Amino acid sequence: MSVLTSKERVAMALRHEEPDRVPIDFGARHSIHVAAHRALKRHVGLDNGADTIRSYLNNSAEPDPRLLARFATDVIAFQVGSGAAYAFRLDPATNSYTDEWGITMRMPPGGYYYDPVGYPLAAAETVAEVERHPFPDPADPHRVAGILQSVGDAMAARDKAILLNAPTVGVWWLAFYLRGLEQAMVDLGLQPELMEALAERITEWYVAMWDAVLAQVGHAVDVVQMEGDLGDQRGPLFSPVLFRRIFKPRLRRIVDAVRRRTSARLLLHSCGSVAWAIPDLIDVGVDVLNPVQVNAAGMDTARLKREFGRHISFWGGGCDTGILQYGSPAAVQQEVRRRLADLAPGGGFIFGSIHNIQVNVPPANIVAMFDTARQEGRYGGGKVA
Repeated sequence: MSVLTSKERVAMALRHEEPDRVPIDFGARHSIHVAAHRALKRHVGLDNGADTIRSYLNNSAEPDPRLLARFATDVIAFQVGSGAAYAFRLDPATNSYTDEWGITMRMPPGGYYYDPVGYPLAAAETVAEVERHPFPDPADPHRVAGILQSVGDAMAARDKAILLNAPTVGVWWLAFYLRGLEQAMVDLGLQPELMEALAERITEWYVAMWDAVLAQVGHAVDVVQMEGDLGDQRGPLFSPVLFRRIFKPRLRRIVDAVRRRTSARLLLHSCGSVAWAIPDLIDVGVDVLNPVQVNAAGMDTARLKREFGRHISFWGGGCDTGILQYGSPAAVQQEVRRRLADLAPGGGFIFGSIHNIQVNVPPANIVAMFDTARQEGRYGGGKVA
């Protein structure tokens, strides 16, 4: 086999073909906590320099390009931005900020991440209140202004696969954040018409946003990412019946809107125990599931590959988060070998962490995870030098 570019390697894997090795994602779909990022740079002998925050919500870093090279990453990511009317402001007195949607996020004392604490639609009691609540402009050209040149340059280079990340958390989670999770769950049970009205407005927003954004960069990207956690550690976050009635048809409309503007693969990010939803995701046209939360109920990687691997690709799932955080480098290596054995055969697998790499993950374990994937994730026998 001739030497492949990263772009070709990822494309082959997502066609369910075996390239030269399993493609690697460090820092594209999932990033790394800023403190872990600094520790990792020190560990591999890089000067610290300045860290750029990718997401205040997750307190994650934009990975240093030298780390991307060190771990032979095959994917680079770009983020759809906010509209021009929004300006991020962090209130140091409360360690909080309000996002483009009016949702207030705050980091508690001694915490590592920002949690939602203020919900702009929490007090709404009627469909009419939901329908007249102001939303950001989905077609604001400012959403792509900051990445147009970078995406164009990456496309021209034709070496890395390009992942385009969505600007917010997806239809059902945005509804939950606008209402507050507890109230949203009450809505699903007692006043589903209100939740349907909110889901419909969010769906219309996403359709318009993707139409505008992909009109600019749809020709250049390889993977379009959408959000939407459907599971917790034990099972569905809410009734699968309600998912299939309220949210699944709207997810299909968003998928169809994306497909009208790009030939890129569609990736849905959904943490937790979501094996129950995979047939639904395949049905609406999702190409890739991210991550594979291997220690959640029903998420056995061998079973998932056997049952669904011909119809959907898996992105992430490279190492159990508990082993990555608390195990030895040798235990990490053993775990990575197991996941490669389960998920890599026949293609359809992009190796990466299950979540953003957390604040207290030992840097030696991060190195062990990605080095093992590169050295032992080769197709056709042998190891990568």
